Amino acid sequence: MTDMSRLIIAAGVRTPKVTFAFDKGEFCLEGESYPEDVRAFYDAPMGQFYDWLAASSAPVRFEFKLVYFNSSTAKVIMDLMERLEEAASGGRECVIDWHYAEDDDNIKELGEEFAEDLTSARFQLVEMS
Repeated sequence: MTDMSRLIIAAGVRTPKVTFAFDKGEFCLEGESYPEDVRAFYDAPMGQFYDWLAASSAPVRFEFKLVYFNSSTAKVIMDLMERLEEAASGGRECVIDWHYAEDDDNIKELGEEFAEDLTSARFQLVEMS
């Protein structure tokens, strides 16, 4: 489903649910991400997000609710973090919420690693029970 203000892609067996509410500046990736072709899955939604990021000055909240992702997805996340950091360093409000299950040290540590490179974007670890 897509219109000018929203993009929603249902979760697949190997792909996360994508919920991009451009009208609210709220974005979320949720579930597992290990698509066979990471570019085929991510290029279109991330392209739309990057276009919006360039054209808008609205605050951004990006939520990661991933329970598993592969190294190809990690590269997509790294690129995304760099773009958010760039926007934040230009004065834009960028909040990144990294959700993890209380018993999932791996996802928590991956979030902490992504956060190490951020100085302007606000990174928040969010424990889910």
